[in-house]
Amino acid sequence: MKPERKRVVFDTSTIISAMIKPDSIPGHAVQKAILECDVFISDETFVELQSVAFRQKFDRYFSPDGVSRQQFLALYAVKGIRAAVSEFITDCADPKDNKFLSLAVAAKAEFLVSGDKKHLLSMNPYRDIQIVTAARLLQYVKR
Repeated sequence: MKPERKRVVFDTSTIISAMIKPDSIPGHAVQKAILECDVFISDETFVELQSVAFRQKFDRYFSPDGVSRQQFLALYAVKGIRAAVSEFITDCADPKDNKFLSLAVAAKAEFLVSGDKKHLLSMNPYRDIQIVTAARLLQYVKR
């Protein structure tokens, strides 16, 4: 019997780190999660990801035509499972992070992956959702 796939939500900064440096810990965590877990996205989190990915400050990491970003985003959109958010969480000190908590609750996620120590990681656990770093997710997925 196959073990049940873990349910995961990534915050935008972790995904951007994975895009910029695929061989980094966030890069490995995203790649492993896409292969071995159910990765959830919402319309709101994906719109933010697209917006941030095309910020000028990230241009130096990609080809001038933006093909690498487009390909990554297209793959993430296809591999990500859309979850409809019906409960809008307002518990985070940073209101911009509430969308990730809302998505994690809607998706019944086991993990919310973030590098945000001040706002998200400090809330661990949240409603039985483990809020972890990319390195910690890799440890859980290797089990």
